[in-house]
Amino acid sequence: MIIIIDPPTFQHGSFALTKDYQKILRRLPELLTENGQVLACVNDPTIPAQFLIDGMREEAPSLEYQYRLDNPREFLDIDIESGLKALIFQKKKS
Repeated sequence: MIIIIDPPTFQHGSFALTKDYQKILRRLPELLTENGQVLACVNDPTIPAQFLIDGMREEAPSLEYQYRLDNPREFLDIDIESGLKALIFQKKKS
């Protein structure tokens, strides 16, 4: 099983990435199967990939960072942190 999370950076009145992403992360462990994975994405040029890694460590410590997916050549950025960040997390084996 894989869960994909790719919320908008900002949706007026209902979602702000830096405040609300943690609420999503907290729910992941209860939703995943034993070998489940999460594809966590953020496409805000001001938010680094470390935001996802740190947030997962704090809010869902049973998930561990595995790797970052490369962006397609068609979407390469001068700075890797300014483009799409798509990271894979895996539920730790019990």
